[in-house]
This record gives sequence, C-alpha cells and structure tokens, in this order.
Amino acid sequence: MLPVYFYYTSFLLQRLEIRNMRKIKQAEIEFHGAGVQVIQGLNKSGKTTIAQSIALTLGGTKELIPGTITHGEESAEIIAYTDTGLKIRTIVKDEVKQEVSRLNDSGRYTKVSGGVRAFLDSLRSGLEAPYTMKDWTDAAVIELLKERTGTAEKITAIDSELKRLEDERTQIGREKKRLGTPIPVPEAQHGKPIDELQAEKEAAMQFLQSLARAFESAEKDIHAMSFKTEADIDAMIRRLTDAKENLHTWLSKQEKHYTDGDIQKLDAAILEWNKNETAATAYDAYCDSCKAIEKLEQEYQALTESIEAKRQERKAVLANMNLGVAGLEITEDNTLVHNGAVRGITQTNRIGNWSTAQSIQVFFSLGVRFSGEIKALIIDNAESLDETHQAIISEWAEKTGFLVILLKVGIVPEEMEEGIIYLKNGEVVTA
Repeated sequence: MLPVYFYYTSFLLQRLEIRNMRKIKQAEIEFHGAGVQVIQGLNKSGKTTIAQSIALTLGGTKELIPGTITHGEESAEIIAYTDTGLKIRTIVKDEVKQEVSRLNDSGRYTKVSGGVRAFLDSLRSGLEAPYTMKDWTDAAVIELLKERTGTAEKITAIDSELKRLEDERTQIGREKKRLGTPIPVPEAQHGKPIDELQAEKEAAMQFLQSLARAFESAEKDIHAMSFKTEADIDAMIRRLTDAKENLHTWLSKQEKHYTDGDIQKLDAAILEWNKNETAATAYDAYCDSCKAIEKLEQEYQALTESIEAKRQERKAVLANMNLGVAGLEITEDNTLVHNGAVRGITQTNRIGNWSTAQSIQVFFSLGVRFSGEIKALIIDNAESLDETHQAIISEWAEKTGFLVILLKVGIVPEEMEEGIIYLKNGEVVTA
C-alpha cells in the first residue's frame, strides 16, 4: 500500500522559513497564493538566496554547494509550507538532508517515513525557473525537453544507429570510389581446355622424334658398312629394304602421322588459345568488377533507405514529444521553432530571433507542461521586464493558478507597496 503522502495533489507555497542561508540569518516569507509575487531588494540583499532556497527545497541539487551556509554557522535550514498541508524541511550541513511531514487531523505535523527523495522527485520538474531558459542555447533546451518527455534514450538510440549506418555507408562509398568505373572490355569466352592441344603437340613431337631416330639408325648402318665388292652393295640394299619395311610397319601402327607443319599449326593454335584466355580472363575481371560495384550500389542504396527511415523515425519521435506548447517544434537538426520562427541561440550566437513576449509564452508554457505538482515558477533579474510583459506574466499566473516569483533589483522605498516583499541586508523589511 502506498504511503499516504503520495495522495497530495498540485500545491502552492504558503510560507518559507530560511535560517543561516548565505546572507539571510533568519527570514520568514508569506506568499499570497496564485499570481505574481514580487521580491525586491538591492544586489546582495538576499533575493537570489531566496530563489536558491526554493530551488534547493523543491527542485535543486542534493549536493552541498560551498558557501551555502552563513559564515560562522554550522548548518542552515529551509522549511517550506504548502497549501495542501505539506511541510518540507531541508537541512544543510556536511550534506543536504530532507524530510517531509503532513498536517494531521489534530493540527500537528507528522513526519512521513521513507521515500522522501522519491516523493520530492515526483513533485518537481527542474523547470521551476523557466525564465532562465531564455539564456540557454537551443541545444541545452532541447536536451532538457528530451529528458522531460522521456525521449532522450530513444533519440540517443536512434542517433547511435544513425551514426553506425552513416559510417557503414561512408565506408561503402569509399570502396566504390576505390573501384572506380570499370573500363569495358570485349566479351570473350573461355575455350576448351588446353590439355588436348598440349597432348596432341606432345604426341606429334614424339612421332617426329621416333621417325627421326629410325632414319638416323638407317644412316648409321650405311655409314658403318664397307663397300669393297658388289656383294656389299647387295647387302646394303637388303638392309635398307628391311629398314623401309620396318618403318612402314611402324607407321601403319600409328593413329596419326605428323609433319613439322603440323607442329607449327599446333603452336599457332596454342598461342591463339593463350590470347583468347587472356581476353576471357580480362572479361571475367570486368564482369566481377561490375558485379562488385552493383552489389556496393545496392548496399549503399539500402543503407540510404535505412538512414532515411531512421531520420523519419527520429523526426516522428521529436514531433510526438507532447511539448504542450502550440506552434513549438524541434526540427531534425536540433533547432527550436515557434510558429515558424527559428530561435537560433547557440554558443557563438547569443542573439535569438524570438521576441521577449514569445520567449515568455514558450518557456512559461513549458514550465506549466513539466511543472509536476509544484505550481511555482521563479524569474530572476525581473527588473528587465517592462510593465507590458509583467502584465502578461501576471495574467498568465492567475489564469493557470501558478505562483510566479519575480526577483527584482531595487531599493526599499520609504512607502512600501502592499504585496511586495522587500529585502535589505538579508532581512525581510516590513512597513
């Protein structure tokens, strides 16, 4: 079962008690409810300390900031009371601790145990001072809005995938550039294997060599004979006749007879085969290059389509952030646009295109959209606002039920205006 304090709804600050915070030794401030509350004093009178106290209590850091505690004191304390019976106590010492109490039926504050940090985190948004966002860059505002709308992780995942896809496409583009455009070569087909030609040439050479050896043997026999009588001549004739018959017998057993001309024809055929094979290999290489480039182009196109799909997905996520401000959008290139006007504030360009009234409208609307349960917004350096813009803010605050605290630099007049909280040297000045 959830603790009872989780049932509290939107609330306003009623009172703020501050002790030993910077220049403020002790102060109690009563707020009048929804609308504009002006806090006025000279520089170093304690205005910013009040804003920091509210931020620390309702939406600030939980780490100790050096110089937060008044010099010479050991600790500081901030107590915020709300119109819903909450009492939020912040103790600043070696660290920042908080506790939450609620007003019970008997009129006493009862401390709520457990889950204080989770409870306070559920109340605040970090946009309790939206007017300060007028000095933020577009990138900083967009990052905060991504976080508040729960789209930061989605965008990060999409951007990571986009980078991977773009890097892969770049690599393929480099490979395409390396391959270039293949130079066309004439089509050539591989012929039958050269083994048959080489085998036939080997057979022809063996045939001619055997034939040459037969004639050489006959020639040696003749040279070895001695011719002294007519009988020697008859013997030579018989021997030559036998050699001739043996040669005819051997020739009759050969499947094919070859001549030197046949060898020349076979050599020419082998040379032609080699030329054709070189051409066919070059054509194969050309075809392989064409196929490789075609594959790369298909992969490049597929990656381009994937990148475009991811960009559209990113665009859809940005479009569906539910910012709650009419006319406000975040473009694909991380630009804030309101009703067609690009804000255009970057680290190097601090002059934007929006008017002051437009900035007030947008950032205060964002403050409302992401205000959580705390209906309090703070404007520091509010003296820079003219009466027109202050009237816009006042009307907006009353209409939306927010407490808007304007921190103004100004003297404490002799005749103090009702409804304004005046500060002087860290103390609240009363009439």
